[in-house]
Amino acid sequence: MNTIAGIGTGLVGLFIPIYLLELGNSISVVIAWLLMHHLSLLLGAFLAVYFSNIIGLVRCWYIRIVLVAILFAGFILLPNYPAILFILAFISGMEAAFFWIPYNILTVRKTEEATIGSSLAFMSNVGSAVGIIVPGIAALLIVSYGYVVLFITASIFILISIVPVLSLRHEKTNFQFKLKEISSMVRQNRQFIVPEILDNLGQDAQVIWTLFLFITALTVLDIGTLGVLAGIVGMVVTHITGKLIDRWNKKSVVRFGAFATTIMWAASYVIAVSSPTPLMLYMVTVLRGFSLGIFASAYGAIMLNRARSADAQFLVLREVPTILGRVVLFIITLWLLSIDQFELAFLVVALLSMYFWFNNLDVLMKRSEN
Repeated sequence: MNTIAGIGTGLVGLFIPIYLLELGNSISVVIAWLLMHHLSLLLGAFLAVYFSNIIGLVRCWYIRIVLVAILFAGFILLPNYPAILFILAFISGMEAAFFWIPYNILTVRKTEEATIGSSLAFMSNVGSAVGIIVPGIAALLIVSYGYVVLFITASIFILISIVPVLSLRHEKTNFQFKLKEISSMVRQNRQFIVPEILDNLGQDAQVIWTLFLFITALTVLDIGTLGVLAGIVGMVVTHITGKLIDRWNKKSVVRFGAFATTIMWAASYVIAVSSPTPLMLYMVTVLRGFSLGIFASAYGAIMLNRARSADAQFLVLREVPTILGRVVLFIITLWLLSIDQFELAFLVVALLSMYFWFNNLDVLMKRSEN
């Protein structure tokens, strides 16, 4: 299911921000759109688990299919109805929540702690192997036929992705919306709050980098090619890291990934302000994907092991600090755009990623084992 859905979302994932730019929106408007998307995703996370308490996790994906159909229809109509721009951001966040919340909960339930690294690597690489050329195909569709064909093609793949899960039993969640239960979960996992705010910034800043690439030097085809290269690198890195996580000290893998991520985001800033040639942009994008893949896989294994004992209660509540981090990143980017210092956003991400050089990962790992 994830593989087929990944093809659909992979077709449009890189190019929705570019599509919004090509419709004449400013970078600030596109960043604001992304901000609205993530705020909607936070609300959607709680709605998704509310519905999964009642109808089960798999049926939440049925709701997601409807939201995707509305979203892509809206994108097709957007040139004629620009007023719906931020309505689409809201729907986009909702459909993302109705996919990822059930997916993450089922992932935690169906994997084992001892092999979490290789399990995550396998699931990721099955999708990567199938979808590795998807960004390139998407770029060719855009150049040859336009965005309408792209959105229709993506929606078809996402629609048929529901077929493999139709026969699954409808597991429900038991998320407690009572303030007492929520407060207790927050207190028990307070060590995860700051890491959850910061851990996704490197990945979330990738979309800001994509916007920079498009306005600076690269074409849609260039970005599609970069997507293919990043997919190849990501598949290799995820496989290697998954094995290391199961055999080595997770802390060492996280530290190495964080160090490499900081260096590559700092290099991205230097190249952005001094030498934004296509070759240099290609190189730093691919190498940064290597470091981000190591860090994200290793830290993700720690987080999912913690979620194993708390299930939906932890996975949904972690969206609060995670989205807070994204909101802060996009607000900082909007401010930097207002003072004509867009490239500084990449240096900010580099500095924030240094947190994981010094964070007490032993505490997180101990909590993940309880």
